[in-house]
Amino acid sequence: MTRFGIHGTMQAAEVAGDPREAALARTHRLRHRVLGAAITLVAVGYAVRLGELQIVEAEQHLRAQADQSAEWESLPAPRGRIMDRRGRVLAAPDTRYQAFLAVDELRLDRRAAVEAVDAVVPVAAERRRAVADAEGGWSLIASDVSDEERVRMQRTIGHGIHFESRSARDYPRSTGRRLIGTVGTDGRGGTGLEAAFEDWLAGQPGEAEVRLDGHRNAYRPPGGQVIEPVPGHDVVLTIDSELQTIAENELARALSSTGASGGDMVLLDPRTGEVLALASERADGAADQISALADPYEPGSTAKPFLLASLLSEGLVDLDEVIDVEGGELRLGSRLITDVHGYDTLRVREVISKSSNVGAAKLSQRLSPAVQHRYLRDFGFGMRTQLGYLAESPGRLSRPEAWTSFSPASLAMGYEISATSLQLAAAYGAIANGGILMKPTLVREVRDASGRIVQRFDPEPVRRVIPERVADEVRGVLEEVVRDGTGRLAGMARFAVAGKTGTARLAVDGSYAIGRHRASFVGFAPADDPRIVILTRLEDPRGGVYYGGAIAAPTSQAALEAALATDGVQVDPRLVVSNARPRPWAGPTDADGGTGQAVFAASVPIDSWGANDGTEDPFVALPDLTGLSARAAAARLHGLGLRVAWRGRGVVESQSPAPGSEMARGETVVLK
Repeated sequence: MTRFGIHGTMQAAEVAGDPREAALARTHRLRHRVLGAAITLVAVGYAVRLGELQIVEAEQHLRAQADQSAEWESLPAPRGRIMDRRGRVLAAPDTRYQAFLAVDELRLDRRAAVEAVDAVVPVAAERRRAVADAEGGWSLIASDVSDEERVRMQRTIGHGIHFESRSARDYPRSTGRRLIGTVGTDGRGGTGLEAAFEDWLAGQPGEAEVRLDGHRNAYRPPGGQVIEPVPGHDVVLTIDSELQTIAENELARALSSTGASGGDMVLLDPRTGEVLALASERADGAADQISALADPYEPGSTAKPFLLASLLSEGLVDLDEVIDVEGGELRLGSRLITDVHGYDTLRVREVISKSSNVGAAKLSQRLSPAVQHRYLRDFGFGMRTQLGYLAESPGRLSRPEAWTSFSPASLAMGYEISATSLQLAAAYGAIANGGILMKPTLVREVRDASGRIVQRFDPEPVRRVIPERVADEVRGVLEEVVRDGTGRLAGMARFAVAGKTGTARLAVDGSYAIGRHRASFVGFAPADDPRIVILTRLEDPRGGVYYGGAIAAPTSQAALEAALATDGVQVDPRLVVSNARPRPWAGPTDADGGTGQAVFAASVPIDSWGANDGTEDPFVALPDLTGLSARAAAARLHGLGLRVAWRGRGVVESQSPAPGSEMARGETVVLK
């Protein structure tokens, strides 16, 4: 039996009688005790260490575990808004999504899921193939998904579709897109004002603490840290969106009707230097290029008023002094200067109003090169306007040391000098406001997300260029240009307009090209108390008519007529019909009541202004505008492609033609 069985006592006795067996038994007992003690010690050691881990070092290990599984998720900051001067939103933050199909989680067939997405947004063929070939994970199926589209997809597909949000941009108004610019896929400003104002608009991204599970999927733990993003600032522009729309529409019409390759229209407040509208189009320019700032050109005859201002300031001429203009031809050395019209004599004021090159060349000889250069420089030529936000060219104005014997005459006629449209408009603003050059600005103020103003941009005078008396005299001469001279087609029925036309030859590869020109008009209204400066430039018109007085002046007139009918330009009503000598209206006379009152009439055939590419009906039915404000009526007519002539005040009491009449786009409606 066993050692602990029936014979146990006998066996123990036998062992006790055997020394070898007794020693072996003692060894076994000792081994058992040592092994038990060792096991006990190991158990106690494990218990002690476990206690240390669970009690003494618990916090340390919890922190280590959190560090290994924790990550920080970036929270994009809402981008600030861009608004016009009256608070109308031009660019606003928007949320867009990327949609992903997790093929292992789908409860629908893959093909059915793809078709469900395609029913909401189009799915490209390569993305269809990527989903079909996927062996797992997420496959991108759609980008630029709106919140409404996201909800529709989620309801249709359910499990297996995931979305990642990104900051996007919404442009509620179509106006000013080239100026406002775009935002890149990285959420940063890419072009235009979006890029220029990046530091203001971007805001400060936030962070959220997330954990990673065993499958490396991120989740936000309860009580996790969140650093909220700081929204970007709102930027309030000096631009008026209504005036910007008017400028863009009139410029587009002029380009279409004249075949010009590009052009600019600038509207500016001469009292403050604030840019009210800035429209630029170039067929061969980059999509984000603003030629009114970056494309300098020779201004031609629109530079002649600066010659007159210089001469008057120096006391070298009298406006009624008679100048021999040589029958329209003057030879200076090997160079022949000619006029379009061969006058024998002209008074100094008529040298400007009739735009005599011969007269300007002869008058320039009264100024020393240093003085002529100083006045041009003081008017802002040859230097950037310091607008500060967008790429801007300084233009070109050589120092007198580099001039030739022909340079004074060339500069007097607007050659050997180049300027941007903004520079030229700002220089005319100095004449309009009494002789002070104002720094142009595009920004009125910057606000934080709560609406608090954090930075304000006040009007900033640069320098006094000419005495107020001289500015008044030049302004009077520019009124004559519109009333009796080359700018007659810029005249309006309700307000006196002052301005100057220009027609310059285009330089191509260093020499003037035959038959290629630049037409322009720069002016301001009302002439008695200027509230708005306008510049229109048409580059290389191809319709056979290329003079600034024939195509740029009426384009400016149409824009001024519309602008002064809006609330964007506040005009003293006492200035209505002050010195204005408009052209008779060529339209129906029955609605005039036989009064013979005059309104604007287009200077080119109606069908040329109403030209379109055949994608829209060239005729529209005239709505009933009775009872609307001038601003509302003008906006509605411009939306239909029609022009406005306003001959009253307050609300519309009557209109001509009558409501329901069929009119060609580009025709003029008379409101009373």
